[in-house]
Amino acid sequence: MLAYNLLLLGILLFGIFFCEIKKSSRNNLIFLIFVSAAMIVLSYLRADTVGIDYPQYAAYFSQVRNGGWAFLISGENGYRIEPSYSLLNFLVSRFTGDIHIFMLAVSILTVGLTALLLYKYSPIPWIGMFVFVSFGFFGNSLSFLRQSIAISILLFAIPFLKKKKFLPYFLIILLAASFHKATLIMIPVYFLAHLKVNWKTLTAYAVATGLVMGFSWQLFNFITQYVYQHYATEQGMYFMMGRNWQTAAVPVITMAVILILKNFILKRDPENIVLINFSVYSGLLYIMTCQHFLFQRFGMMFFTSAVLLIPELLASVGVESVPAEAIQTGSLKTYKNKGMKKRALQERRQVKSEWNMHRSIYYYSVAALVFIGFIYHVWILLQNRINLIPYVTFLKK
Repeated sequence: MLAYNLLLLGILLFGIFFCEIKKSSRNNLIFLIFVSAAMIVLSYLRADTVGIDYPQYAAYFSQVRNGGWAFLISGENGYRIEPSYSLLNFLVSRFTGDIHIFMLAVSILTVGLTALLLYKYSPIPWIGMFVFVSFGFFGNSLSFLRQSIAISILLFAIPFLKKKKFLPYFLIILLAASFHKATLIMIPVYFLAHLKVNWKTLTAYAVATGLVMGFSWQLFNFITQYVYQHYATEQGMYFMMGRNWQTAAVPVITMAVILILKNFILKRDPENIVLINFSVYSGLLYIMTCQHFLFQRFGMMFFTSAVLLIPELLASVGVESVPAEAIQTGSLKTYKNKGMKKRALQERRQVKSEWNMHRSIYYYSVAALVFIGFIYHVWILLQNRINLIPYVTFLKK
């Protein structure tokens, strides 16, 4: 656990002392470069025992290297329907047979794209990176390679979804689906993500969730007749087992907090309704995960948007929520009338008081996030469902 804890602690300290105290776009960029490099190195050096799916993907890489292009287009290619992932394996295998180099390429993609996303679109990039690690998304990238690449790509579709630009959104989703076909579920989401979140839509979502949970086996048996047939096998039944309630705790808490504070988030940017809806979807899907683990595969796609949503939440309740023009009050010397000067002084004190209040709320919110994030991070590691610990490097093995 030490390697992961040091990584998270480093992100926290570096973020506070380099990005929070001295805020600038340049500092954000330097922060993202350094922490991304640390994660990429950590990912590259891991042994094949770190990440439950590592051996599976290592075997596939060997198949591609040995079979070449003929294997890639043959029916024996288990990932032929996800051509970009197959092609990535093929391209790397033309240069080297070292699986660690392939894992390095995957990590550069997932971590690098996440860092770029946060730099371009997040109001507080270091918070987004803290969420990326503490909520388990980085850990997932050490095992669920295809899905992690797909998610890191689909997150770039969110800005286009906010602007209701269907074509670029659709093309990005198709690219993501070429790494993991489950991402195609995001296409119908385009028509739902701008719905207002009120008691009507929440009731509809709750009813839909209840129906799916009530008829889950009937739906499963119907769907696996046509797609995902391997899930209907004895081995695939593992995905129909339920998780404990702790699995859903943080996604549901996140959803609840977002719903309580949604007006602040929307005041900052009305287009954030997309991220709010994503939080609702992830919360409900993780509740369904308590019945069938399979739902977590879909919930993860929506929950990962927390790397964008939580910084938006903190920005909406922090000092950024105080209008800049309200803070920039002129010199009192410009007021010759004593009455006007007195009113201006009162307004300045009021604005300063409001600014201090929001600053305090922001700091308390960051502290709460850090507390929950570290607890969730440690819980994920202790559960060790995807063999993240012990962390061993291939150099020592």
